[in-house]
Amino acid sequence: MIAERIRLTGRTVIVSGAGGGGIGTTCARGLLEAGATVLGVDRDAERLAAIEAELADSTGTQDSTGPADSAGPVGPRGTLRTVCADVSTAEGVATVLERAAAAPGELYGLVNVVGGSLLPHWAPALDFDRAQWDESFELNLHHVMWLSQAVARHLVAHESPGSIVTINSTGGVVAAPYHVGYGTAKAAVLGLTRTLALEWGRYGIRVNGIAAGSITTPRATAAAQDPELAGRGVPLRRRGTPADVAAAVLFLISDLSAYTTGAVIPVEGGALHRLGLFDEDNVPVHVTNPQILVRIHGDAPD
Repeated sequence: MIAERIRLTGRTVIVSGAGGGGIGTTCARGLLEAGATVLGVDRDAERLAAIEAELADSTGTQDSTGPADSAGPVGPRGTLRTVCADVSTAEGVATVLERAAAAPGELYGLVNVVGGSLLPHWAPALDFDRAQWDESFELNLHHVMWLSQAVARHLVAHESPGSIVTINSTGGVVAAPYHVGYGTAKAAVLGLTRTLALEWGRYGIRVNGIAAGSITTPRATAAAQDPELAGRGVPLRRRGTPADVAAAVLFLISDLSAYTTGAVIPVEGGALHRLGLFDEDNVPVHVTNPQILVRIHGDAPD
């Protein structure tokens, strides 16, 4: 009975930022395996074409003509449809909702994946300018509100329950120096998630988020791919994968989390539980009491 609650057959789920082969693409794959009709959204037509080929090969789904015959680990797999749209614009949001409403199955879910940090956004707060600030919020916050609102309005109008999940960041939970725009925008997404959960719960709409840590994606730097560097500061000693995030998304979208709303699930290898300001000996820099140091390291060598 519990296993069946993961099934999404007959439900349409929108995935914004589905292109690129990273978190969005992997979320789309997981939703397809659970039987959903997935509407993959990206503003890059070439990236959409690439994921259509990738997901069709890896899951057995057809492009947009009907359900596939193959079966996944939890039953028949779903159907992938795509739409090229910029969800940062009102026109793009309207296009996405129009296509979602026309898809087979009942519109049920939304996964907000679009977001990130541009290299120029890493800067001291004293040097941050208005353009960098506006770009940070445009990329990470505004579209979450407007696309979520559009989906919720559709669900309310049709008296249908639903589930909205936003990929957030540990940067929205704890502060990071030189990341003032990104961190503040992600903190705002956290507040937005909780507010929408409170307001829309009466309609049967659940709103949750994921605080993702360091995740290795196709856009990750070479240093992030280095196993020795990747696990620094992470209790599980590795960077996360898109599949780690997609598994949490599937839990929050599906009826496995039917009594969960307003939650933000950390997917970060335990990094949020680690006290900051560690020195090279893995001891907080403010710990200077010799007795404490001995208890941590043992008796000092002669």
